[in-house]
Amino acid sequence: MPVPLSRRRLTRKNFLPPFLGLSALLLLLLPLTLSIGPELISPTEVLSTLLGGTNNILNTIIFDLRLPRIFLAVGVGGALAATGAVFQALLKNPLAEPYILGISNGCVVGTIVGINLPILAGMVGLSLSLGQVGITLLSFGGGALVTGIVLWIGRRGPGTGTDSLLLGGVMVAAIGAALIFLLLYFLPNVRGAIQWMLGDLSHVSSDIGYVSALFFLGLLSCSFFVGNSLNMIALGEEQAVSLGLNMRRATTVAYLGASLVVGIATSFCGAIGFIGLVVPHMIRRIVGPDHRLLMPLSVIAGGIFLLLCDTAARSLLPATGASGGELPVGAVTALVGAPLFIRLLTKERKG
Repeated sequence: MPVPLSRRRLTRKNFLPPFLGLSALLLLLLPLTLSIGPELISPTEVLSTLLGGTNNILNTIIFDLRLPRIFLAVGVGGALAATGAVFQALLKNPLAEPYILGISNGCVVGTIVGINLPILAGMVGLSLSLGQVGITLLSFGGGALVTGIVLWIGRRGPGTGTDSLLLGGVMVAAIGAALIFLLLYFLPNVRGAIQWMLGDLSHVSSDIGYVSALFFLGLLSCSFFVGNSLNMIALGEEQAVSLGLNMRRATTVAYLGASLVVGIATSFCGAIGFIGLVVPHMIRRIVGPDHRLLMPLSVIAGGIFLLLCDTAARSLLPATGASGGELPVGAVTALVGAPLFIRLLTKERKG
C-alpha cells in the first residue's frame, strides 16, 4: 500500500533545486524583458535607470510603462497557473482549468457589465462610479456564479461527478461566450473590447501593475499552505475524510478562492487561456503530483510563461512593420500553449 502524498516527508532535496532554479530564471528575465519592446533599451541603460538614472524618457518607459506591465504579467500568470492546478486537483482531471470550465468567461461577463454599468446608469439620469474594486467584485461574482452552476450540474449530471463537472463547464463556457458576443455587439469600441477579451495588458495603470507584484507574492505564500489539503482532495472523498479533512468545507473554500483569484486576474486584463492547463501539466511532469511542490512551482512558472508571451505580444507586431499596436496576449498563449500541450501529451504516450 503506497504512502499517501499528504503523509510523505517533503525534503529539501526535492524542493529547493526546482524552486531556486525557477526563481532565479524569473529574476533573470525581469531586467531582460525590460529591455525588449517597440523601443529597444540596452541592459546597461536599464540597470542605470533602475539604480536612479536621470533620463526622464527612460524613467517613463521603464517605471510607468514596462515595469508595471511586467509585474502584472507575472501576477496574472501565476494566478492562472495556480487556479489551474487547484481545479485539476478538485476535478481529478488534468484538462480542468478556469478557461475550459467557463469560469473565465463568467468573469469576463461580470467585468463587461461592470465597465458599462456607469454608462447605462448615465442613460437614465443616474450617476454611478464603480472603480476597479467594484469591477473586480462583479468579475468575481460572474466567476462564482459559473462555479455554482458547474457544481450543480456535476451533482445532477449522469456518470461520475468529475465527468459531469468538466462537460458542464464546457457547455457553460459556450453560453458565456455567446453572452460575451451579445454584449460586445452593443459596445461602441468593438475592436478594443475584443482585444481586451482575448487578453490585454497594454492598458494597465502603474498602480495596478505594482499591486500585482504584491498579489504574486501573496499567491506564492498561500501556495505553500494549500498543497497538503489538495493532496488529500485528489485521493477522493473517502480517503480524504479518513485522513481528517472536512471535504465539503475544503472544496467550497477551494472553488470560491480560485474563482476570486480568476476574477481579479480577469478584471485586470481579460480572459487568458491555456496557462492554467499547460503550466501545471509541465510542472507535474518534472516534480510529480505532490501539490506541496506543484502549487508554488506552478505560480512561478505561470508568471514566467505569461511574461514571455506578453513580451512577444508587445514586440513581434511592431518588428514586422504591421500596424495596430500589438498582439493580444491571449492569442499568443494559445498559439504557444496548444502545440506545447499536444507535444506533452504525445511524448507522455510514447513514454
